[in-house]
Amino acid sequence: MSSEKKTVLMKRWIIVLALVPFCLHCTPDKPEAVVEAEAKLPDVVDYNYHVKPILSDRCYACHGPDDNAREADLRLDDEVFATERLEETGNRAIVPGSLRKSAIFERLITDDPEHMMPPPESNLQLTAEEKAYIFKWIEQGAAYKEHWSFIPPARSTLPAGIDGWGQNEVDTFIGSKLQQQGLEPSPEASKETLIRRLALDLTGLPPTLAQIDAFLADDSPEAYEKVVDQFLSNVAYGER
Repeated sequence: MSSEKKTVLMKRWIIVLALVPFCLHCTPDKPEAVVEAEAKLPDVVDYNYHVKPILSDRCYACHGPDDNAREADLRLDDEVFATERLEETGNRAIVPGSLRKSAIFERLITDDPEHMMPPPESNLQLTAEEKAYIFKWIEQGAAYKEHWSFIPPARSTLPAGIDGWGQNEVDTFIGSKLQQQGLEPSPEASKETLIRRLALDLTGLPPTLAQIDAFLADDSPEAYEKVVDQFLSNVAYGER
């Protein structure tokens, strides 16, 4: 081979090798249904709230904490085991931050019944939304968390909510979720409806006519709170 051809081949190999790192980290092609579902997911995917319920329901039977039932020597309930290389293939089921390198990605999107996970005969196939949650979680670093009971409570950051709607922080979270789902809040209930709901919830009995009239006549900002206290102090409170 001439020196000129060697130089050309060497340049080509240099280009290929230079592109390898970029190819390894680029986003792999996801099924269209998964992409559509991903657009509706929250900005941050939480392991305990979004991912663990999916893994527990669909994957732990064969890849969970039970040593006797585990297959392929793969555990997905433990971060150390889920991210280490498997002896049989040398691959890693989950590579934090890299969906392309995570073997679980191909297993969840393949149509090959020999490689599909969960296997077809298990009848535990994931929906497009569930796959989207797992994929986004991996791309965001696949952070595992302890059981919620071991995590100290922390004040959440208030979302945007709905402008001009809601009376407290809880309403802000509700409004934000409604917007994510493309829903509009229902109109505010009338005072007659409110006191009836309240009485039935706290005492199991409907309000009296005198209680209804008193509530309707009270135009103060604390009218609802007063009725709550009234029913809480009732001897029938909690009997339901």
